[in-house]
Amino acid sequence: MDVKTFARGFELSEAIESYLDKKLEKVKRALGMFVSRDDVHIEARFDKDGPYYTLRLMTHINGKDIVVQEKANDIYGVIDIACDNFEKAIKRERELHKSYHKSSVKGLTEAMAEELSPRYEIEDEEDKIDSVKRVYLMQASLEEAIAQMDVMEHQFFVFRNVDTGEINMLYRKNGKYALIEFQE
Repeated sequence: MDVKTFARGFELSEAIESYLDKKLEKVKRALGMFVSRDDVHIEARFDKDGPYYTLRLMTHINGKDIVVQEKANDIYGVIDIACDNFEKAIKRERELHKSYHKSSVKGLTEAMAEELSPRYEIEDEEDKIDSVKRVYLMQASLEEAIAQMDVMEHQFFVFRNVDTGEINMLYRKNGKYALIEFQE
């Protein structure tokens, strides 16, 4: 498992990096079977804004981005809080993954890969579409989708609702959230 560490606003010392590695050992144990996969990486981004340190931990497993961001005035304190919350988030995702696979349901990632394998080509509309980005459709409850949207600071978020099994789109409207439920 690869851990990529970035710092902005201060120099990251060896002591801080070794402390982060020590705290991430619990996270690696929580990842369990995902640690052996080559495509699982943890990204740690430190920022110093005045007297506060911000640590953002990110990884991508099961077609889902897990992001935890914490802020504190002590660098070791922010590492402790962020790593503990990151471990909890990974354990939640692991349990969700186990419950879906116990029911022998085909994984969403595999189904989408089969369904979307032929890529479409845009010939005449090149001026209208600036870029094409392929992302995984996340399975989440409404509360998890709101939290993911807030952490990623996006204006909208598309996900498959685990309660209903339908595709939903959550977006901001006049400072509040609005939900669109798609019917298939």
